[in-house]
Amino acid sequence: MPLAVAVLDANVLVPIVACDFFLTAFEHHLFEPIVSSTVLDEVERTLIEDFPQLDPGALRRRVEHMRAALDDQTVDTQVVEGLPDMINAKDRHVIAAALVAQATIVVTNDNALRSEIAGSGLDLESGRVRSAKPSSWRTSSAAMSCEVLVLQHGEHLGR
Repeated sequence: MPLAVAVLDANVLVPIVACDFFLTAFEHHLFEPIVSSTVLDEVERTLIEDFPQLDPGALRRRVEHMRAALDDQTVDTQVVEGLPDMINAKDRHVIAAALVAQATIVVTNDNALRSEIAGSGLDLESGRVRSAKPSSWRTSSAAMSCEVLVLQHGEHLGR
């Protein structure tokens, strides 16, 4: 069975627990994550701006580890045609990454982007991170489907 291909938006990679969960699931070949270099730049910028009490060097190293782990999963979104006009300018790179990688899911906590995806006519679903609390995750093997990677969308995958 082919793995689900999911584009990860920056807002689901900033929280350390969710980021670690996605990267671990990828390491275990449970799904194929896709990011754009713009997403990784946004993660770094957001971490440094939102957590001024933390060492910026340590935050940059975290993102460098993410870049290394996702090197083969990072797509170029500079020149992508066919993006619907309704996708807002700041998130066009996320949808471009989905089109380049032929992803089926965009994981974002941006409700506006999720609405834009739903109305875009593109063959994409959107998911969001429901919880970053490990105590809320299921532990059964069936839980290791894309749906239970704490994604929430219309249908239940893997069941």
